[in-house]
Amino acid sequence: MEKHNCKANLGFTLIEIISVLFIVSILVLVISFNPIRSYERYKERIAVNEIVSDIYLIQSKSLASNDTNYIYFFENANEYQIYYDSSRKVKKIGQSGKSGTGEKALQFRYRNGNVNIANTVLVKFKNSSYKIVVNLETGYVRLEET
Repeated sequence: MEKHNCKANLGFTLIEIISVLFIVSILVLVISFNPIRSYERYKERIAVNEIVSDIYLIQSKSLASNDTNYIYFFENANEYQIYYDSSRKVKKIGQSGKSGTGEKALQFRYRNGNVNIANTVLVKFKNSSYKIVVNLETGYVRLEET
């Protein structure tokens, strides 16, 4: 009788194949999730939060002074004007955002902090768009993603 030299099994086991497929699927999920787009949306959210912060700034300045303080948003422009403490500032909307309200201004009257008209400001970015709603009676500012 001849002795056969058997080599070790050169195939793959089922557990090895499943574990490799599991690792590859996790890598595909991580790579397919687009962190760049999420980061862009995050920067757009920061830009719109800055606008809301400026609205609250004008509102609080109108409570503390006898001057008329206001904020202007222009149609399809990437800037807006704020006026308080007898000075006017032009601010850019970050991330190339565009506002849309017509030439309506949100004007806060002195000492009461309330806006003179209820208004909705639409701000559009490349990846998202937002509505900034200012209530007439309370002056509360609500932010909605559309």
